Amino acid sequence: MNAWDASRLDALARALALSPRELLVAALQLAETEGANEDERLRLTITQLRAAPHASEAVAALLLTPITSFAQDDIDRALAQPWPAASSAED
Repeated sequence: MNAWDASRLDALARALALSPRELLVAALQLAETEGANEDERLRLTITQLRAAPHASEAVAALLLTPITSFAQDDIDRALAQPWPAASSAED
């Protein structure tokens, strides 16, 4: 990533009121989920990240390791517990 990309990603994270690491996790979640309503998927993903900041940081740390492809199961497990509570509060 070059400096221009980093500044744009930082600006996007700030605009969404997320940390750059939370933005990384959001991008992963959005890339792996499907749905017709992208705005709703983005809103739900951001809500879940804000509800579980410690899990989000832990997941981002896993994603930033050189073995991210092997970390996917750990990522899913780390986020599975706090996120259902956030999504059920929205229902």
